[in-house]
Amino acid sequence: MTQNTKVQKLTSLLDKHQAYRDTCLNLIASENTPSPLVEGLFDERLARRYGNYSGVDIYQRNYKGNRYIAEIEGYTQELAKELFDAGHVDFRPLSGNIAGIATTFALAKPGDTALEVHNGHHYAQKLLSSPLKIELQSIPIPWDGHRSNIDLEATLELIAKHEPRIVNIGSGVFLFPQPVRELKNAMRQANPDSYLIYDASHVIGLIAGGRFQSPFDEGADVIISSTHKTLAGPQGGMVLTNDASIADRVAKGVYPLLMSNHHLNRLPALAGTFMEWMECGAAQADAIVTNAKALGQALAERGVPILGAELGFTESHTLILIVDAYGEGGTLANHLEACHIIVGAAGLSPEVGTSGLRMGVQEVTRWGMTPTDAPDIAECIVSALSGGTPEVLKPQVAKVARRFNNIQFTVE
Repeated sequence: MTQNTKVQKLTSLLDKHQAYRDTCLNLIASENTPSPLVEGLFDERLARRYGNYSGVDIYQRNYKGNRYIAEIEGYTQELAKELFDAGHVDFRPLSGNIAGIATTFALAKPGDTALEVHNGHHYAQKLLSSPLKIELQSIPIPWDGHRSNIDLEATLELIAKHEPRIVNIGSGVFLFPQPVRELKNAMRQANPDSYLIYDASHVIGLIAGGRFQSPFDEGADVIISSTHKTLAGPQGGMVLTNDASIADRVAKGVYPLLMSNHHLNRLPALAGTFMEWMECGAAQADAIVTNAKALGQALAERGVPILGAELGFTESHTLILIVDAYGEGGTLANHLEACHIIVGAAGLSPEVGTSGLRMGVQEVTRWGMTPTDAPDIAECIVSALSGGTPEVLKPQVAKVARRFNNIQFTVE
């Protein structure tokens, strides 16, 4: 195979991927599409360079030739601080997962206890079970399956009993705001030297748009997050805090243990993302939540049980379908994918069911979905759940998907 043929094969695969995705309804709750502005600010000239630095001073670089890169990173930090009302921000983690592991590792001590939402990203448990043999105790936070939220009374009892150093909250099934204020008040009494870490990876865009909750105002010590889900920025992670000592400890946990070069080409795109949320974030966040509620209502009207239906289905971008009547979640997700409806299987608390599907509307909202589209999307989903074949459904799904071809909520 000649070099030209190899390139043509690669180009053909890329084209096929795009043509395929253009005919799909992407309802994965953890994905999104950057705007043309943000995509245009990815700069591969920066990807060729190293920007390592120790501590929190971004201008004390280990490599020479970084004077303007440091200014770009500094400007991006200032935008994030303004948007999230944060005193300190670290963009070196390359994912929300790394941000959570670094923060938990930095703030905990050997032998400490962490309470964590175990249907989310339980970082102390990951450290505990890693080959590093980190000495931490991870205790699951009690979960109210019907309300899809923390069981507050039971969790307060655990805080009083175990006096944890760390409480990690946030979830991959993030439907409703969590009781930050009540948890932090209990932590202050049980262990004043404790930290509440709020994993905002799924809802950081809604927080930026003022549509979910305000973790810092309610008592969170640290916000860790990815930057690409509801935020619709480049893939990556970040850590936000208003405590200088926390920022310093997290910085030492990030570099040099977990990170070296932190993929500098994403920083201008991240700055553009923050600009967009400053300009039109409230409208974008409101559209996401409105669309999620509309799709939940449309599915419920067609007989699909939805977690949290009695609470309005969701206050975020996410819906959880209870699909026991249709089959096993993973098998159904595979069938929906064959029909060009892209979703993920989800675990459920035993009291509500055994098989679930997780869906998010943030990307279709980004492309122009409105509540009037919800019935047609729901029809496609229900038809697939009820055994509709890919041959019949793919054209119907493609017809709906092609409506969403105009990126919304971007700075002109």
